[in-house]
Amino acid sequence: MPEVVGTETRCAVDVPVLRCDPICRDHVAIDLAVPGFPASEPGQFVQLRCCESGPTEPIEADWPADGFPSISDRQFASSQPFLRRPFSIADRWQHSDGAAGLRIISRTVGMGTRWLAHLRPTDTVNLTGPLGRGFAIPPPDVPLVLVGGGVGIPPLLYLARRLHEAGRTDVTAIFGAASRDLLPVRLSSEPATDGTARVCVDLPGAARYPAIVTTDDGSAGLPGMVTAALRAWHSRRAGRGAPAMVCACGPQAMLWAVAQQTRQLGLRCQLCIERVMGCGIGTCLSCVVRVRDANQAAGWRWALACTDGPVFSRDELLDDGGKAPA
Repeated sequence: MPEVVGTETRCAVDVPVLRCDPICRDHVAIDLAVPGFPASEPGQFVQLRCCESGPTEPIEADWPADGFPSISDRQFASSQPFLRRPFSIADRWQHSDGAAGLRIISRTVGMGTRWLAHLRPTDTVNLTGPLGRGFAIPPPDVPLVLVGGGVGIPPLLYLARRLHEAGRTDVTAIFGAASRDLLPVRLSSEPATDGTARVCVDLPGAARYPAIVTTDDGSAGLPGMVTAALRAWHSRRAGRGAPAMVCACGPQAMLWAVAQQTRQLGLRCQLCIERVMGCGIGTCLSCVVRVRDANQAAGWRWALACTDGPVFSRDELLDDGGKAPA
């Protein structure tokens, strides 16, 4: 059941799996039914327990007086993930019985995500959420560009649904991956190779926004990075209407490149950042990020991606090395 935490509402429940289908080589789409799931916004996330619910058996090891205990590869291979894993909400819809349908897109990279990839209907998974701060949707006259790289694409799919439901028409998606077989969306037609936006990506909620697809190896769409696609989009739109808002999510290097490029192009920008989040509720302090703060002597302070974010305005953030602003 939902619980009130401070001024927020979230739930922590075992929920049934409706589907678990492969999207591409490493990604699966997991659909869940969550009765009583609180209101959520694109950019927020959930924490999933990536193992069977219930108590787990501890691993016992002798601790020698002159060293550290030794744990074998076999013991690691037979163990279960201790920490939950954070996943952006990739889509949300309403079932006829009132339960919320949630889609999570997972890339299989380790023990926890491998367990998720083998879920089947009638299985259950323990979920906590919604968590964090989502995207701030600008006024209707502001064009929007949704820029996603790899596993950063899912929250932008949910955002596309919300924008379509709100009647927004001036929206373009730019989705990138290393190769066609790592693109975590399905293509409805072949994307343009010259950076022209066309309706070619299946989006939630019957949204039909034009998209530019990029791949590092040129196996689909425009060869190269999402920044090349954003520059191509901007060159076609220069001088037309209000400056666009870019909503971006993806690997850190991609986000910093998008941040610098949008500043050069005079575009507004929000970044949904990726961090290791042990708890998701601001307790473990594992997801710190530097943000500007004029009230501090150094001009910045530490913030938490899980509670202050994961969505930040571009101009709030500093890069992780402190060499230059994002």
